[in-house]
Parts: sequence; structure tokens; C-alpha cells
Amino acid sequence: MNYIKINGRVFDVNVAISDYEENFNVLDGPNAGRSSGVGRMIRDVLGCCIGHKVTVFRRGNDYKGYDEFWNYLKAHSVDDSVQLEAADGQKTIAYQAYYTSASHSIERVENGINYWGEISVNFIPMYPQITP
Repeated sequence: MNYIKINGRVFDVNVAISDYEENFNVLDGPNAGRSSGVGRMIRDVLGCCIGHKVTVFRRGNDYKGYDEFWNYLKAHSVDDSVQLEAADGQKTIAYQAYYTSASHSIERVENGINYWGEISVNFIPMYPQITP
């Protein structure tokens, strides 16, 4: 199973995963809110979005693979969406996602080489995967 597959490209061989989070958010429509009488919540459920936050680091001395992943994220950050395949329980889920940021920090510079730390990126689904 591949844990980082973006637009059909596998990145597991280039970078190692240090943290992998799956999350979900239920989206309510414009008719959701508290009633004016007793304050009961009125739901207008549109669906549930399953997303992933992935944190990766350089695998050994594979600077090229690490840089390729970072550069790929930057290059596709302006795309309307990417096709993500990620772990979901014991299987894989595929969905259109977007991300608006990613980050990594420089750890040190030694002999002209920049040693970068972990890359963290949060993939947000374009559409709910579970609907009422």
C-alpha cells in the first residue's frame, strides 16, 4: 500500500513518513444553526470529508528524493486539485484534494549542504466522500 501517491506518482520510496494523520470533518450547509427557542442545534449535513496530514523526512542521504517531493508540492500548489491516494483504515482511499501550504525548516548548513527537516502538508478533500 502506498501512503503518499499524488496524481498517480508514488513518493514513498523518496521520503520516509514520520507522522500520518487521517481526519474527518462534517460539513453543514447554510440551513444549520441553533434554534431561537431552546437553542437546539439544527443540522443541514452536506457530507463528511476525509482528509490526511502527512509529515515526511529525507530517507538517508536521498537529498534528491526529498527535494523532488518538496518541489512537486510547490509546483502543484497552484493546481485546482490533485488526485490523492492515501491509507484509510486497512485500505486505500482516493480523492481529489487541495492544499494551501506546506512547511519545512532548515536544521543546519554543513559543507555547503542545506539539511532540511520534516515536510508537513495537509490534504483537504474537494468534495465529501460520505453523503447522507
